[in-house]
Amino acid sequence: MALYDYGNTRLRARISRLQSIETLEAFADLTSIDSLISALTKTPYQESIETALTYAHGYSCVAEAMRRELRGIVADLQRFYNGSAGKAINGIFERNDLLNIKAILRGLAHEVRLEDIANSLLPLGTLPEAVMLQIAKSKDVNDAISRIVVYQLPVAKPLLELKSRRQDLTAARIELALEKWFFRFILKESDGRTEEHRIINEYYSIEADIVNLNNVLRFVNSSEAYDKLGGNMQEYFVAQGSISEKKLTTLGKMANVEEVIQSLTSTRYGGHLLRGLAQYTQTHYLSEFENQMRQYQLNWMVRLPKQYPLGIGVPFGYAAMKRSEIRNIRWIAKGIQSSFDPAYIKENLERVQ
Repeated sequence: MALYDYGNTRLRARISRLQSIETLEAFADLTSIDSLISALTKTPYQESIETALTYAHGYSCVAEAMRRELRGIVADLQRFYNGSAGKAINGIFERNDLLNIKAILRGLAHEVRLEDIANSLLPLGTLPEAVMLQIAKSKDVNDAISRIVVYQLPVAKPLLELKSRRQDLTAARIELALEKWFFRFILKESDGRTEEHRIINEYYSIEADIVNLNNVLRFVNSSEAYDKLGGNMQEYFVAQGSISEKKLTTLGKMANVEEVIQSLTSTRYGGHLLRGLAQYTQTHYLSEFENQMRQYQLNWMVRLPKQYPLGIGVPFGYAAMKRSEIRNIRWIAKGIQSSFDPAYIKENLERVQ
């Protein structure tokens, strides 16, 4: 694992400088955005905050600084690792490339303003932001696909295949085609014979479970969504995760969301899904379940540096911890700006378990 030695040494030092939950809670007690900005200048976020202050103020300053920090995660890992190690690490960021392309195409399909599309993009992928913005400037979905082809992005393949079928390019049809292609592509690249590939495969097994279960819950929650399937629910499963297609099909025929969740209590997601169910009974938001599965995924990634200290576990774990910290700081800034009760801000911090 010599390919990881230099980068892992650098990242262990950075992990030690991440903000504790106690520090984040102290930030939540601050009474103004200016106080939060001042506090952040006394942390490793100083450079990003001071740079953002040259062109932004208040909440926008914090948001811009956090976007800069997200870009820094990718830039640092690409600088610290090369060769097969760098290629393996890119495997996790390629998911964000796909999510960004989906966001652009969805925005164009629904005639969303360019500024809003740009703000929805996550600067945590391998595609240059300039390329994504050029695609976002397309006049419609077909124009965007043409630009994707010109840039020779891998995602052009499923989009061209979809166009060749001469079907309506609805946002839902495009996103499903992209998801199914992506999982085939990424799992083909990762053959599972090495430790790093086994970790990547496990990450995407969890990711597939999240996407598949989201679809199942939507079908069960809405008879209209189910009717649109024409009885072919399997078409909406993107890849095989730890929950089998047979199990997913059975879940999709259940009477209600509660029954689905109770049937999954024996899986590794059981505890998290039950917490999601408790929240769902109050809010009736299906997103409660994805939030809990994302929490499971985060907890799994954060443990990787200790489980695999000599290899890809360290960069994967660091990226997850850093991204979580950035999300928390943005949430704190939003909470202070909106005059939320500090107790409410603290209650909704993302916590690693």
